[in-house]
Amino acid sequence: MLSRLVHSRFGLHIVEVLEREPGVAQSFESVRGAVAMALRQQAFVTALRQYLRLLAGEASAAGVELDAADTPLVQ
Repeated sequence: MLSRLVHSRFGLHIVEVLEREPGVAQSFESVRGAVAMALRQQAFVTALRQYLRLLAGEASAAGVELDAADTPLVQ
């Protein structure tokens, strides 16, 4: 099979796929907890990012450009 480049937070990696196994569909009930946890984590990260932008909007720093927000209505 062909090698391909994969990007991660550590850089680019060459990956060679040697074998594939078909996926198996799972019922919603069996993955409900994992889906709920992923949604909670995503909401937490979004809220934290918005809060940090608000704090950056209130900060005064010279020589640094911050991704800041002036109002709590940040998306």
